[in-house]
Amino acid sequence: MTRRRRRAAVVLTAALTSGLLLGSAGCADSGAGPEAGGERAAAPSVGAGKSPTPRPTGAAPVSPGRITARPADLPTAVVDAPAPRRLVVTAAGLDLPVAAMGVAADGQMALPPDPRTIGWYRFGPAPADRTGSVVLGGHLDSREYGIGPLVRLRKVRRGDLVEVRTADGSAHRYRVTLVRDVPKTLLAVDELFDRTGPRRLRIVTCGGPYNRDAGGYRDNLMVTADPVP
Repeated sequence: MTRRRRRAAVVLTAALTSGLLLGSAGCADSGAGPEAGGERAAAPSVGAGKSPTPRPTGAAPVSPGRITARPADLPTAVVDAPAPRRLVVTAAGLDLPVAAMGVAADGQMALPPDPRTIGWYRFGPAPADRTGSVVLGGHLDSREYGIGPLVRLRKVRRGDLVEVRTADGSAHRYRVTLVRDVPKTLLAVDELFDRTGPRRLRIVTCGGPYNRDAGGYRDNLMVTADPVP
C-alpha cells in the first residue's frame, strides 16, 4: 500500500468509526422514489437501488458537527493502477460509464449525480490491483433524471459475467458469486471496502421496499463477483 493509500485509508477509517453508516443518504436524498417515471422501482425479490455510502452499522444520520472526512482532506489520486471507465453487465442490459469518486462532504462515499453513471471509490483498489475489493456504486434515481439504468441490476444472477473496462483499454472480467439485499443497518462496511483480502468486485445500490416516510429504500442490494482467470 502506497503512502497516499495509507493516508486515505486512515481518513476513511476515521469516518467509519465516528458513526457514519453505508447507504442512507445516497438513496434517500434523490427524492424521486418509485413514481419518478420510467422503469418502476418497486421492491423486486433481489432488490433495486441506488448507492453505497461509508457509515457504520446502526448509526443515526450524520449531522454537520459529526463530519470527520471531507474531500479536501484527501489526495486527488491514490491509485497507480488504471482507473475503471466502463461497467458492462450483459445479462442485466447494463453498459455504464464509470466516474472516479471520493468522499463527500458528509463523510459518505461521493456518487455521480446522474444515475446513468456509476461511481468507483477511487481511494480503494482498482481492477488491476492484486488484493482488495473494487467498489462501484450509483444512484437509482434523482429528481432531475428520474429512474436510472441501475434499476436493472436486480436482474443479475449468480454465474453472470461482469466486465469492467479500464483507462488503459484492458477488460477485467468477473463472475457473479452472490446477489443479496442487506438492511442498511447491518451492512458490513469494513468487508465492503476491504483493501487486503481476495480480489473482488462489489456493486452496491439500494434495495428492498421504498419507504417514503423514511425518505429512501430500506436495504442495500450488493452484487459480489470474483475475477475470471
